[in-house]
Amino acid sequence: MAITGTGKIKREKHLIGYVYKNGETEEIELIGKDNDELSRELNNEVESKRNVLGETTTEVTQGNHVTTVDPFIGRYESKLFQKLDDIYNNDLELDDVVEEFIDISEYDEISEGKFRAFKQKGAIDLKSLGGQKSLGSPFDINWVGKKTHGTFDPATKVFTPTETV
Repeated sequence: MAITGTGKIKREKHLIGYVYKNGETEEIELIGKDNDELSRELNNEVESKRNVLGETTTEVTQGNHVTTVDPFIGRYESKLFQKLDDIYNNDLELDDVVEEFIDISEYDEISEGKFRAFKQKGAIDLKSLGGQKSLGSPFDINWVGKKTHGTFDPATKVFTPTETV
């Protein structure tokens, strides 16, 4: 895999979306309309040891990945807000808060108009619901399970998994 180009990569070239079913069709709602930051925190554990010879060894162990979406403003047309409202109103927990999301790297074009992406499940941790001027519902996505790698076509909003042998 080779990312090509020069200069800084614009923030809007890395996207996260909520994946939901509209009947039999899978659709994607991009997240971030009200955010100027949307990062996946890796929370890795790093342990360094120095031996009697003065040599240092370092081990990095993968931590729990978390993306904080704050603010998230409720909108009538948002399928993600409908899920957050369901979590709030029905006190959902455990598997009932696990949804599918997509991570899109529009700075890495795999083929004409198709970009590197992966889908992964995430447990939604709704932080609050309320606000003054608009209805806010900030939440964390706690990433769980394996990633399904593939490509995303922004023109059609379709994810195509990579075939594995």
